[in-house]
Amino acid sequence: MRRYILAAAVYLASLILYLATLAPTVVTIFDDSLELQLAVPTLAIIHPTGYPLYELLAWLTTRLVPFGDAAYRVNLFSALAAAAAVMLLYLVARRLNAAEVPALAATALLAVSPVWHSQATIAEVYTFQGAITLFILYAFLRWGQNNGQGKTTWLMLGALGVGMGLAHHRLTFLILPGLLLYVVWVDRSLLAHPRGWGKPLIALALPLLTYALLPLRAHVGSLDGAYQQLGFWRWIAGGGYGAAFIFDNPFGIDRSLADLLTLARIQFGWLGVAVMLLSLPWWVRRPRRATLLVLIALADLAFACVYKVQDIQAFLIPLFLVMALWIALGLDAIWRAASGGWQMADGRWRMVAVVALAGLMLIWPARLAYTRWEELDRSQPPLRAWGVHDYGLDMLSSAAPDGRVVGLLGEMTLIRYFQFDRGMAPGVETAPADEEAQRLEAIAESIAEGRATLTTRPLTGLPQRFSLSAMGALIRVWPAGRAQPPAPAHPQDEAIMPGVKLVGWDAILRQPRSGPSLRVLLWWRADAPPIDFKVSARLLAHDGELIAQQDAIPVYHAYPSALWRPGEIVLDAYNFALSSPPDPETTLLLILYNPMDGSEYGRWQTPLAPAFTP
Repeated sequence: MRRYILAAAVYLASLILYLATLAPTVVTIFDDSLELQLAVPTLAIIHPTGYPLYELLAWLTTRLVPFGDAAYRVNLFSALAAAAAVMLLYLVARRLNAAEVPALAATALLAVSPVWHSQATIAEVYTFQGAITLFILYAFLRWGQNNGQGKTTWLMLGALGVGMGLAHHRLTFLILPGLLLYVVWVDRSLLAHPRGWGKPLIALALPLLTYALLPLRAHVGSLDGAYQQLGFWRWIAGGGYGAAFIFDNPFGIDRSLADLLTLARIQFGWLGVAVMLLSLPWWVRRPRRATLLVLIALADLAFACVYKVQDIQAFLIPLFLVMALWIALGLDAIWRAASGGWQMADGRWRMVAVVALAGLMLIWPARLAYTRWEELDRSQPPLRAWGVHDYGLDMLSSAAPDGRVVGLLGEMTLIRYFQFDRGMAPGVETAPADEEAQRLEAIAESIAEGRATLTTRPLTGLPQRFSLSAMGALIRVWPAGRAQPPAPAHPQDEAIMPGVKLVGWDAILRQPRSGPSLRVLLWWRADAPPIDFKVSARLLAHDGELIAQQDAIPVYHAYPSALWRPGEIVLDAYNFALSSPPDPETTLLLILYNPMDGSEYGRWQTPLAPAFTP
């Protein structure tokens, strides 16, 4: 009973840690996390292989948790799964005969290790996979403790865990070789009596029924629309992604075995490596269990050597779990060696020695947590925690009510997330296109249809064919020479350089969750074909001290001035992140200069006070 009370305490402590550092909302754009934060609450189909078991449990979390936005609740499921995995690691370490304190110390080391902690505080599938892996290990170790002659319940639970893994992530395949060898090693009679396989196979098959979610949600499809093209069987087989990353290396990854071992070493430091070596005598005494762990580690390492993805660290989690168990056994060797000396000491000094050694073992992960806290805390600072959230809201707020936004898939997913979560701008249509040629074609088609068309970033060939304006956080695309930006709040008629006039300006103070910012809007008019220039927009304090500066090609680097049409009005914008709202004496300084040599063409300065009152 004491073991399970401590396991529950481990769960609560790790959950508190992850809740304290949990991302409060969407925090990434171009990875799977954002996809999960939209796909899970809408029960859209997740990228191959579909992850149906994860999706159903995470969806249930979003329905049961009454606080936070949808993204936070999906993040929360990662924390819940991570805490469960940490608890299971403690139980597995104890099942491997590690004493309480060594098992607790190793468990804490995993909990604060960089890759594991980072996966526990964001929407991802890997902490759930870690929990399943450890559940499988625990169940089969329990079954094998009496040479397989005990209750078959644990064998069935282990098979259920394998089924859960196969209904979740293909990393489960990497533990099967070691697991099958362990099962046969424990009870060879299973080979001669296949009738005994029935119940375990049924238990294994049950979680696979969750794959029915995919055809049931086929009408919703995947966020990128690819499910309808690939179909069910190709989707659950990986959609070709696995083979591409093994044989084609689309990202040009150059990674060696030494790089992977360095990444593994970073998780626990050189001290962790040294402590692991102390577990070698245990390997000799427990060959079946040692072989199981070694084969899991080697299979994972071999897979990582050939799988050329950018985020390989998450795929090394099975190796990290085994390393944490080896650390528990190495610390246990120290603990037991020290306990032999304690027997010769009197009661008082024995207690002092026990407390001192336990303190040293537990201070180790505590110190690592302290040194890594700022790096791993996704809840702070505000810019890190809320920057992507505010950018998504800004993009959606910038779009015309019935407009079409063309951009990268991640950017469009972010806009769609806020349409779902906030119910904002339902008439805005998103058109994801990752290839430049596809984006340019989508923009041209939208303009031809007469739609208000916006895009998210500069695009080769766009300014040659269309006129552009800054529109909030987006770029409005107009037919060439027919831009119709809104009128300026503060008209001007200032010739800053030959052929270019500043005909208006405005400054908008924004105070989103990520911190105050100032958006400066500039209306330019090209009276003649201008030459290329860059704008240096600067905020100056009353004493002339620089507060913030933005240097850019006009319209978010998208509309070089040499391509402006004579007579058109170009609405330009510059965003300044500030530590606090500017005071009334802040001034705006604009400098137009040659981007090749930095020589100045002209400048203009004005106080910000007419635009707003802070």
